[in-house]
Amino acid sequence: LCKLGLVDRAIEVFRGMPEKKLLPDGYTYCTLMDGLCKEGRIDEAVLLLDEMQSEGCSPSQVTYNALLDGLCKKGDLRRVTKLVDNMFLKGCVPDVRTYNTLMNGLCLKGKMDKAVSLLERMVSSKCIPNDVTYGTLINGVVKHRRATDAVRLLEFMEERGFCLNQHVYSSLISGFCKEGKAEEAMVLWKKMAEKGCKPNVVVYSALVCGLCRVGKPKEAKEILNGMISNGCLPNAYTYSSLMRGFFKTGLSEEAIQVWREME
Repeated sequence: LCKLGLVDRAIEVFRGMPEKKLLPDGYTYCTLMDGLCKEGRIDEAVLLLDEMQSEGCSPSQVTYNALLDGLCKKGDLRRVTKLVDNMFLKGCVPDVRTYNTLMNGLCLKGKMDKAVSLLERMVSSKCIPNDVTYGTLINGVVKHRRATDAVRLLEFMEERGFCLNQHVYSSLISGFCKEGKAEEAMVLWKKMAEKGCKPNVVVYSALVCGLCRVGKPKEAKEILNGMISNGCLPNAYTYSSLMRGFFKTGLSEEAIQVWREME
């Protein structure tokens, strides 16, 4: 019923269980709480947790994760903290999904320092981060313009043996450029070069576009020249971004020159 979105009907069935001499178990409570959270009915889900515990039914990791996800999406970090405390009190150890959920909640609120610190705590607790963990943090640092945290995150990933490939750098650099944060993108660009990671056409094009967006087409032209000298062929998007950048800053002759080079 919950999967079909019929949560109210599921509650009716749940409340009718005692009349049929049926006792709800942890799975029953968890299913209902998850359904309530997905509908944004967090308060009802939290009350159900209290009821569950008063009936002597111990919440599982899955139960806590469902509630934490609902609270984090709502941005209610105060109750998230209380729930995590309750979780430890009940002897329930956080798993990778718990940590990912908490990090996502912190990222949504812009608390990137705490999110990155939680990653460190996660590893010290012998819980191995996965692609979702790093993806969540990468999206967070891009969204909240945190180049320092991005560099810190990359160093952390590298120390833990995570492969820092073109895709990782490309995601961060492209993300910053799309947000008009060219300076932050350049910090990562330099870091990428220091690590000997060869940029691809996506990274080059993102930088060219990002610099042009902030009125720096001449710097973008230098990136394009470096791109060509390194054997990476620009595409139509690269050239059009640069031409648009020159036109926007009143440098029509330079824009025409780019057009000629394109031909």
